[in-house]
Amino acid sequence: MPAPVAQAGLQVDDSPPEQPAPRWRAPMARPSPPPEPREHLPTWTWRTRPRARAPSTAAVLSLHAARVQAPHPEFEDITTIDGVCEVLWAPPADSAHSASEPTLLIEIPHGATRTSDYVDLRLRLAGPLPHELEHFFYVNTDIGAPECAEYIADRLAALGFGVLILRCCVPRTFIDCNRVVAGVPGAMIDGMTPARASYIREPLDAVLLADLHRRYHALVERAYARVCGRGGLGLQLHSYAPRSIGVDKVDDDIVSALHAAYEPALYATWPERPAVDLICAGPEGMLADPALIADLRARYAAIDIGAEENATYRLHPATMGYQYARSYPAQVLCVELNRGLLANPFVPFGESPIDPGSVARLSRPIADALQSSLDRRR
Repeated sequence: MPAPVAQAGLQVDDSPPEQPAPRWRAPMARPSPPPEPREHLPTWTWRTRPRARAPSTAAVLSLHAARVQAPHPEFEDITTIDGVCEVLWAPPADSAHSASEPTLLIEIPHGATRTSDYVDLRLRLAGPLPHELEHFFYVNTDIGAPECAEYIADRLAALGFGVLILRCCVPRTFIDCNRVVAGVPGAMIDGMTPARASYIREPLDAVLLADLHRRYHALVERAYARVCGRGGLGLQLHSYAPRSIGVDKVDDDIVSALHAAYEPALYATWPERPAVDLICAGPEGMLADPALIADLRARYAAIDIGAEENATYRLHPATMGYQYARSYPAQVLCVELNRGLLANPFVPFGESPIDPGSVARLSRPIADALQSSLDRRR
């Protein structure tokens, strides 16, 4: 049996909280009739997997068309996998083209930002884990990235571009879905956290996590082929901590090491990270579209936000992001956004509230630069 998940106020409660449903909804076990369109609802809906015996006709609610639509046949193999990945389709605003192919894929490989993402998978693991491991989860997940993806998708859909979003639901606390599963568990690779931490020792847990990683990338690979393989663009969206923290391994002492690193006196000595870092090159050089990079940097400069290129790191062969960027040269861009500018405030070891105004300010240049790039490809 897994150890209780009760540190830092975490409680496992089967009853749903009495609050409005978030825009990023947990995937349902079965499709249900969508609600009647209302003006305050988002312009997109999740694509859920139907039950095995049900016909593959999960409904998609398009507020642009103000009616329920059947799924586009080409999307039948790109649907939500419970506990692995949530799939979202933002159709173009023009109802005459509402079933068109997506022209942009947004992948959020560290999209497990909700406490429920951590708790749900923790309860499936049998082995013991370090005390207060949820603190590592909070400080090391890409908060704000799902909200920024939401903004970008809404803006581009309103301009006539279909956007497909894949949000990973597997916390990188247990296995990092942006890493190639290889090497020594817990060992850093050129400063990057490993695919699997050394505190995952139970063999059945290792098998489960490897299977989640495999299923996620089987889906993601199909999505890149569907979008980038047909001439579209890919955006790998991340957020990172405000400073580069000097922690050199992920083991049983990771929580105490992080607590020490975030002590105010020591924290102030760590290098600050850029507001935006465009991760556009690998060991062999530029992998992204240079025109898109130049346009994006100019748009950020126009609103007094510094956007750097590969200042924090480059795409590394140990990352899955590199594998996809290399497979589709000049079509995929990886972007890191500073969590300190997205959260209000940034809470290292707890839930950080995301500021909608900051999301819009940091996301709009990305959406507008992608629009220009997609226009050039038409």
